[in-house]
Amino acid sequence: MLTIKQIKFTNDGKRIEYDYEYSKNISKYFNSTDNFFVEFQSDISSTPEGLAVIPFLGNLVTISWFIGFDIKLDILDKEYYESLIKIKQVFINYFPEIKEKSSNLIVNKLVTTNYLTNKESMLFSGGVDAYTTYFRRNSKNIDLITIWGADVELSDSNQWNRVLSLNNNENILRNNDKCIIRSNMRTFYSHNVNFLHKNLGWWGSVQHGLGLNSLIAPLSFIKGYSKSFIASSYTADFQYAWGSTPDIDNNIKWGSTQIIHDGFELKRQNKVQVIVQSIKQLESNLNLRVCYSEINNFTNCSMCEKCHRTIIGIILENDDPNKYGFKVTKNIYKEIINSYKEGFASEGAKYFWWEILNRIKDKEKIFIFKNEVEESNDLKELEDLLDLNMKKKPPNKSLLSKLKFFLINKYPNLFIKYSKFKKVIRK
Repeated sequence: MLTIKQIKFTNDGKRIEYDYEYSKNISKYFNSTDNFFVEFQSDISSTPEGLAVIPFLGNLVTISWFIGFDIKLDILDKEYYESLIKIKQVFINYFPEIKEKSSNLIVNKLVTTNYLTNKESMLFSGGVDAYTTYFRRNSKNIDLITIWGADVELSDSNQWNRVLSLNNNENILRNNDKCIIRSNMRTFYSHNVNFLHKNLGWWGSVQHGLGLNSLIAPLSFIKGYSKSFIASSYTADFQYAWGSTPDIDNNIKWGSTQIIHDGFELKRQNKVQVIVQSIKQLESNLNLRVCYSEINNFTNCSMCEKCHRTIIGIILENDDPNKYGFKVTKNIYKEIINSYKEGFASEGAKYFWWEILNRIKDKEKIFIFKNEVEESNDLKELEDLLDLNMKKKPPNKSLLSKLKFFLINKYPNLFIKYSKFKKVIRK
């Protein structure tokens, strides 16, 4: 059992803190010194309790499903309660073992919450998925919500300040209201939660869709959001468990607000195409933010797998990746080929490169840095490598990988020092 005892508004009504207690047999899954909180930029203390509990509950309930414990609370919005029933069934389809666990949501009082709505919002990371949704929707009038504590750790103020700078200085976004939500959504639980997923993929495969969307609930009440969009990661072609899909996100509702999973019909390369076409029409540049690497000193490191696939994607849409926040030359082909000779580290990465491979085969004209013949030959070499890699199955997390993960989470300060040292060495 975990009991939510009290919800407190602090910091002039901008912060919600949750007082809860849990049984000893599940204590190893929680950080006893870091109770869940969520913080906004403005006073949200008028939020009804049935909505104010949602940020915590949305990040907690999946843990209860996988471990098997009950959650007890006083008041909850009826729409959200019914959403969780539907979403739990979606997760049971992904992870049948959940069905064998006893995990009840015990609510003393379900309430109906209605409020006036006149705006829309979207979760905004600044990456390919997010900008595609931005350009496809009513971009000038949509609020952009960026979460500190999701992709950027709360302790990483340098990376976070870079995020804020990019958002605030991007000319294309100048007319949009920008909202920041800060939460310890990834540290209120212990590293033991990550081991509930066999490949240590708790955040991506389980938590992030329901968890991120649920943080918005108090803000949606204060600002009157009828809809809030979350950009898709994959399409129906991706046949693996993932924490943000139409079946999950489109079932999330509370009060007068509905979550919308956007762009599921678009492959990532289609999204790159949407962005490139939009930027060409605007006759502008755009700083895409796809990279959170610890070695990153600029908008993107231009060296990691996520950067590589985005760079190639832009080239295949006949535009210069240097206009989009990357620093590359024609040598990028050799760098990529050398990086993936052994295949890809995950099914997710393999899927995205499969999309790129199909686009290479279908290409009409690519961006040329300097020498068309040489770069066309390099692209053909990359195509051959991708053809070969599609036949390779990405490895499961090895015992060594799991041990590394355990040590990183057990001794985080030591890992931070190691990361800084590695950053210095790479300069």
